[in-house]
Amino acid sequence: MASLSEVATPHIPTTSRGRRTRAQLVAGARAAFEKNGYLETRVVDIAAEADVAYGTFYTYFTSREEIFAEVVDDLLADFQAIAHAEPRVGRTPAARIERSNRGYLRAYRKNARMMAVLEQTATFSEALMEVRRNARGYWVERSQRAIKQWQAEGLVDESVDPYYAATCLGAMVNRSAYVWLVLGEPYDEDAAVEQLTRLYCRSLGLPTD
Repeated sequence: MASLSEVATPHIPTTSRGRRTRAQLVAGARAAFEKNGYLETRVVDIAAEADVAYGTFYTYFTSREEIFAEVVDDLLADFQAIAHAEPRVGRTPAARIERSNRGYLRAYRKNARMMAVLEQTATFSEALMEVRRNARGYWVERSQRAIKQWQAEGLVDESVDPYYAATCLGAMVNRSAYVWLVLGEPYDEDAAVEQLTRLYCRSLGLPTD
């Protein structure tokens, strides 16, 4: 999957000071987006959060859209690291799905404010819609590979389309996370993981542990 920051060509500094300043801008941009939302965030807000001069922004980035893509790249790296750090609880498909669901919810919880902004931006422009599609694409591709493997092992019916199954089931998990962690509807993590896993497995005809 292409890096989300490839929607533009950011300036990559060669000095350690330049790299620190650029990192400050990205951190400041995330803070500003989380505080104000995408549409209300201005370059001056990003510079203020990063504690740099307004003109410094344009040394490293050409636009708000470009730095947003960079923020999302970092968000996804953190999201994936948290999800993958979840300990393994078994080797069955159900155990693998449970681990993935729990890791996803925990990663979403840590990044909920930025995930809420990411959900909003898809309606603003084609470029930002592409950023959102790419963010989702990692999880769809991962699930699609797993479903194909289970089909090869005779565990999932060959009539199931791996892409559509991964898309639909991924949407179930993602939207549930949004409802619980952004909209604030009540949930219990253990119960949520158990039910998501049960629904996921039954949709594919897999046994639950």
